[in-house]
This record gives sequence, C-alpha cells and structure tokens, in this order.
Amino acid sequence: MKFLGNPSSGSQAGTTFSHNSAGQYTRSRRTPVNPVGTGRRATVRANFGASSSAWAALTGSQQAAWAAYAAGHPVTDALGQAITLSGHAMFVSVCASLLNVGQAAPTVPPLSSSTVAPIFSVFTITHLGVITLTLTPTGGASDFILIAFSAPKSSGITFNKTFWQQLYVPGNSVGAATYGTAYVAQFGLPPVGSRVFYRLTPVNQYGVAGVPLIGYITVT
Repeated sequence: MKFLGNPSSGSQAGTTFSHNSAGQYTRSRRTPVNPVGTGRRATVRANFGASSSAWAALTGSQQAAWAAYAAGHPVTDALGQAITLSGHAMFVSVCASLLNVGQAAPTVPPLSSSTVAPIFSVFTITHLGVITLTLTPTGGASDFILIAFSAPKSSGITFNKTFWQQLYVPGNSVGAATYGTAYVAQFGLPPVGSRVFYRLTPVNQYGVAGVPLIGYITVT
C-alpha cells in the first residue's frame, strides 16, 4: 500500500516499509521460505541444530575453555577481516564440522588448528552425469575433505555462492569416479557446456575447517 510520510525502510511488527520508483509503500511482512530438504542437506541442517544443543550440555569450565580458545584463534570473515567468535559460535562451528563428517560432538577445544590444502589432478563431469575426481592425498586418514557442488550454471556465470554438500572423504583419499549418481538425483543431467562449481573444504580431525578450494568445471 502506498503512503506519504517520512522516508522509511525496514520492518516493524507485521509491516515492511519500502519504496520503488513510484514512491513509498508498505506490505505485509513475510518469513522467507527455506525448506529443510532431504538427504544430505537435511543432515547438515540437523547437525547444526544438534551442535547448538550440545553447547548447552557442556559444563561451565568446558564452555570457558571454548571461549578462551575462540579468543586466541580469530577467524576470517567473508570480507577478509579477522574476527573473534564467541565460545558458543566457535563450538558450534567445530562441532557441526565434526558431525558433518560422521564424528562425535567434541567437549574440549581442538588440539590443532592446522589444515591441509585440497589438491586434485583430474576433475571432469560429463553430460551423462559422470563425475571423475582424482585427489592428491595431502592429509591423513583422520582428516577429511567435504565435497560440494552447485547446480548446473550458464557458461557465462563466473561466481557462485550456493553449494550442495554431497559427501566427505578421508584426507588421504585419491578420489573416485562414482560421484555423479547422487548429483544427477539432486539436479538432473547437466547440459553440455554448462558449468558446475565445486567447493572442496578441508577439515582436520579436531573439526577445524580450512580454506576451501572453489572453482568450476565445464560439462563435456
């Protein structure tokens, strides 16, 4: 509904204030639809919720230890700035990473924050949905690499921020050529010439995630 008055933006109660070229208007505030989904996506979301609940089960001294660890281990945000997380936020981050790779929730902070950089020698995807990934082992058997893909994108797309975490492999894995079945079930057959973005995220045995390797491959 259009209205006259002082410039306004944002939401109050059930009303959102905004404007366009025709002037200011109000509309009913809506909660975005963000379905939980099924399969791996549902598992990842459930692990995030379980991590927050696990924090409440820690003792006061254990929570204090996580707060001290967080204070001494700043993380880099999306803008490249170093920020210090709260003990709770650090715990949830580490715990969710461990749960996502099939490990138990931690109680004590990580003994090491070192991670390895994922490296691959072969990465291809065909229009029949066959994904071939040959990794160069850079980590140990107790480390992990989270493997995530995007839906097929236009060949003109050079940036992607939405990934589907498909699986994880040990840090010393050399990869396999069997990743396509689950991908096709999720997104269908990728068109020839389209781009599929990948994200390979290293996670050490203590749940600390390293810098992901992100890029794209062209469907042949």
